[in-house]
Amino acid sequence: MQLMDELIDTYLDNNFEHLYYLDLHTGQVILDMDEAYTGEPGIDWDDEENEERFIDIPKIDSNEAFYVMTKFAQRTEFDPEDKLFDALNGHKPFRRFKDTLYELDLWDEWNKFEYKYAEEAIQSWMERFQLDYNELNEKYKNNHPFSNN
Repeated sequence: MQLMDELIDTYLDNNFEHLYYLDLHTGQVILDMDEAYTGEPGIDWDDEENEERFIDIPKIDSNEAFYVMTKFAQRTEFDPEDKLFDALNGHKPFRRFKDTLYELDLWDEWNKFEYKYAEEAIQSWMERFQLDYNELNEKYKNNHPFSNN
């Protein structure tokens, strides 16, 4: 796994109890939760250096996720009968959308579309905070020697 893959997975994690931070010293993605949950000690926020060392990683919210599903549904080459739009307009649109993806055998196309959207969002976030991806990725690789290069 590469740093970008991990950042994208974090961005798409819809559990808002999961608080993720990017360690600017190591390039690692840190899940800051109770040690009983993660098996790792949480970030010591009393240490002032950590305020500069860690930056919170954004997460997609439900409104934005709905927007992405709508953008995908607009691609009529996948769904000429608008079944995805019908799913989005009913009760429990997220569940129905996913069920319809399976029904139409569009899961792979959806994952590629969602990944690309998330990748662009992460790149935009990195630009906004002037984070150098190549530098952070090198640090990430140094801390994950068995990851794919």
